[in-house]
Amino acid sequence: MVTKTVESGLIALAAVLIPFAQPVAAQDYKGTPKATVQEYGPFKNPQYTNRNVIVENAAGRCGNPAGTCLFYGGDFTPNLLGPPFLNNALANESTTVIPGSPYGAATWVPFTVPAGDTWAVTGLFSNNMSTYGVLDQGVQPLSAAYWSINEGIYAGNPGTVVASGTSAATSTATGRAAFGLTEFTVQVTGLSVTLTGGSYWLAVVPLCTNTADPFCGGVFFLSDVEYIDSRPMNAFGPAEPVDGAFFDSAFFGVTFEPSNGGAGACAGDGCDAFSAGILGKKER
Repeated sequence: MVTKTVESGLIALAAVLIPFAQPVAAQDYKGTPKATVQEYGPFKNPQYTNRNVIVENAAGRCGNPAGTCLFYGGDFTPNLLGPPFLNNALANESTTVIPGSPYGAATWVPFTVPAGDTWAVTGLFSNNMSTYGVLDQGVQPLSAAYWSINEGIYAGNPGTVVASGTSAATSTATGRAAFGLTEFTVQVTGLSVTLTGGSYWLAVVPLCTNTADPFCGGVFFLSDVEYIDSRPMNAFGPAEPVDGAFFDSAFFGVTFEPSNGGAGACAGDGCDAFSAGILGKKER
């Protein structure tokens, strides 16, 4: 149930960038675009680094920059025993590689507002494995994202939009990396959305706003969170429903396809949950 919806206009905003070179791993991003990062493999010995964990859930904070947390699915947790068969990320972008409106591909992350609670949402974020941290670099790097909160999603159907918009975003390195990609948090703030108890899905998709910018040829994959024996590191709030995500992309010819299952976007392997979250406060 929703008590308020808003939409946000795009505002120019300089993004925080940590420069890094284009990856030289097995991926060939000039070839046919693919929905999962694993399809760019095989990655016989994938290197995973976690040099700088920024999430601060012990203080009730998450995001990057950190803010007051309502929900966080947890840090990227790869299953390094699985590749090349276990999928560890799904496309989440609007670029010259995977174009579209309002996005080229989006991974929708489930979350639950407990019965009796009221959440005042002020921000959303997603953690993405990326070739570049920002798509529109120019003289002053800009970052933008499409965001939405929906309810009632099921296979083939987007459900009902609670609130959505295209907003200025920050894009900040988390210090994690894998598969020749570097993870960045794409985060929108300044939202004003009120949610009451129920099941929802969120999407935060980085956008290219200048197709002449060569950095718009980068790729973004929403980081997977594999449930391996315990709750993911830094997860906060109500547990993310496992195997409850959806993948939507006209480019790939799918409409709100479940991420799980043999016929799902991840072909039945991986994609237990995804690394995304919500900033704000609980009103009651």
